[in-house]
Amino acid sequence: MKKILLIGGTGTISSPVARFLSEDPDTELYMLNRGKRSDTLGCHVHRLIGDANDEEGLKKLLEGYSFDTVINFILYRKSQAEMMVRLFAGRVSQFIFISTNVALNHETTVNVDESLPLGNDYSAYGAAKAECEAYFMQVYREQGFPVTIVRPTQTYSDHRLPLSVKPGGYWPVISRIMRDKEVIVHGDGEGVWAGTHADDFARNFIGLIGNEKTIGEAYQIVNPEPYTWNNLYHALGEAMGKEVHIVHIPTQMLALSKKYGFDQSIRGDKYYSNIFDLSKLERVTGKTEFRISMKDGVRMYLEYMDAHPELKQEDPEFDAWCDHAVETYRKCLEQFGNEDGI
Repeated sequence: MKKILLIGGTGTISSPVARFLSEDPDTELYMLNRGKRSDTLGCHVHRLIGDANDEEGLKKLLEGYSFDTVINFILYRKSQAEMMVRLFAGRVSQFIFISTNVALNHETTVNVDESLPLGNDYSAYGAAKAECEAYFMQVYREQGFPVTIVRPTQTYSDHRLPLSVKPGGYWPVISRIMRDKEVIVHGDGEGVWAGTHADDFARNFIGLIGNEKTIGEAYQIVNPEPYTWNNLYHALGEAMGKEVHIVHIPTQMLALSKKYGFDQSIRGDKYYSNIFDLSKLERVTGKTEFRISMKDGVRMYLEYMDAHPELKQEDPEFDAWCDHAVETYRKCLEQFGNEDGI
């Protein structure tokens, strides 16, 4: 019987992992979080209520426990990484750190594998994750701390989508399509992207748990199906039975927004084309299995939102910002086109 501790367990990426593990008769599953989000797992799952940032509280909460694998889904800063090493060094056979592909330097190639160097000049989130990765690998080399690093890219679920320009939520973009309003896509919309449904992430993640070959290594888990941002938005329109009116605005202009952090979310991530190589993951797990295509994911999202109308939250502020941004961009184009010599 494997004893596995999830730190988190109720988020977009972690929920299906928790569900898959809870259904495994050979796993004794523990979940540590603040207990503020409910889950649908059975009563046989051990729930530990605590603050993952409270080191003294965690020492008391975890006293007497040992685990085969600890998986931390909510680790974002080096100080948190240092705390995990202090808490679990010598008490765990494997510690899995959920990092991100945003931690990597995507400026030199579209072909992304685990050898791509760390470094992101535009995303504070990516830079912080990179610092955590570097620290974990240092303590692995110097102290033998048994870390495995996992890098997803944009992972979506029944109530999330990999959209281009959006506010904090997702529905406001869908709402604009429904109302025949223009939606903004960064660049020319032809950047190559890959989104991964959370169920597919979990399906391929399970093979890394308890796998001794993964210690001291990093793995990316990404649906290899490539598509462009234009492909995604047209798939949305097709599923909705609507024509999508896309306005392409350069990333450099969007990054100037003082209201929304597009310098990080787009320039630091979605700006780059990515084609992902999964051969390293396949070598250690034997195979990869991705069942949910981009078009399937779009359809599943729309069906879920129709079944949960309370989640269809409008954002009038974002709506007005989009209208203003489109109008301003068109004025810029008109002025540019009227310049002498153009």
